[in-house]
Amino acid sequence: MPPDSFYFSIARDPATAAESAFSYYRAAVPAFRRAPSRSAFLLSPSLYYQPGLKGNHYARNLLWFDFGLPDVSPSNGTAVTAAIGALDAVFPLVLLAEYFDESLVLLRHALCWPREAVVAFPQNGRAKNSVRPLSGRETERLREWNALDWALYVHFNRSFWRKVAEFGPRRMREEVERLRGRREALARRCLRGGGPLPGPSITDGKLKPFQPGRGAAAVVGYALRADLGPAERERCERMATPELQYKDRLERKQFGAMDPPLGVLDPPLGATDLPLGTMGPLLEQICASVSP
Repeated sequence: MPPDSFYFSIARDPATAAESAFSYYRAAVPAFRRAPSRSAFLLSPSLYYQPGLKGNHYARNLLWFDFGLPDVSPSNGTAVTAAIGALDAVFPLVLLAEYFDESLVLLRHALCWPREAVVAFPQNGRAKNSVRPLSGRETERLREWNALDWALYVHFNRSFWRKVAEFGPRRMREEVERLRGRREALARRCLRGGGPLPGPSITDGKLKPFQPGRGAAAVVGYALRADLGPAERERCERMATPELQYKDRLERKQFGAMDPPLGVLDPPLGATDLPLGTMGPLLEQICASVSP
């Protein structure tokens, strides 16, 4: 990469990230499959978890794994601090999933982007009736089990709010309000029903979200209004496209057309990977918005 490249990433509370992972990855992760329920896994995760088993990296300290950090003991404070410090040297900005709009404001100012470049519809969300909130004790257990991720999150949470303080809390509130207002206006204009819809009700294959499988999370998506003109439809479709289809779009844009189209022969995600984040499609939407 060029020496002036700007690197950023995102962190999420490991408790809610683990709850989401259990829901999405239940069929793909041995540690989750072996547990009869989420409650059983939380009571004794080590009973079901076998380190090194393919797929089990999703079941413990996934953020630490995704950052490519060395396998260290959470009790080794010196090693944990050193690993986190190495990330600070690479990433001048780490976003927070729980404060995604505030994160987008910081990102656009760090990169001198226009506001329109970071207006996006949330992707890969679950239907509210398929989410069972964690209790306080469950949250504590998951943070203990994912102690390395919790150390990362605490660190990046502090650095994030320092940046917000430097940016100005009042200025941040105003920026977030404008961002949300623009998103809501585009949702009313672009989307059938003005917001997310159950996955089974979306018939357009380009917009239909992947469903993890029987007994797993119910993922919502978007359908476009029928009265959109060509230019509006193109923009609205980009914003409403789920991340798997956007991955294929990105790869075609980067590498050119392939035969067969990327994704057609990909194995079901239940057998390999299932994305939890939204940054991939967001980045392409951002780049497309600001390109000449």
